[in-house]
Amino acid sequence: MGIFIFWLFTPGDGELRPAEKILFEEVKKKSEAIDIYRGPKYHISNPKDTLSYGITIKLREKNKLINKDSLKIEAKNIAVKIENLLNLHPNFVNYVIHYESSGEYGCDEYFKFKRAEIKKLNIKK
Repeated sequence: MGIFIFWLFTPGDGELRPAEKILFEEVKKKSEAIDIYRGPKYHISNPKDTLSYGITIKLREKNKLINKDSLKIEAKNIAVKIENLLNLHPNFVNYVIHYESSGEYGCDEYFKFKRAEIKKLNIKK
């Protein structure tokens, strides 16, 4: 009976874990995003290869240019939060934060951070 209950309340390998849901809601609110996606979609708990853990932040259309330097700072802060909150498998060696939006002032920016470098920062945010 105990194993069944554990299985019933354990997220599947493709489902967002509670810590991810909390982090994504926080990021969504702060960045005024329409939606946030995670990659890879499956094999989060036990990836077969070394991979990048990434999130795509789909921003609302902006009526002005987006400052890429501020996006990079925000992306680094998100990477630090991923490291501190999500307890990911060691095979995830990079964090990739992707911002996208459409419209006249749309953007498509990727920021990649090595997990080892983020660990060295040891910043709790």
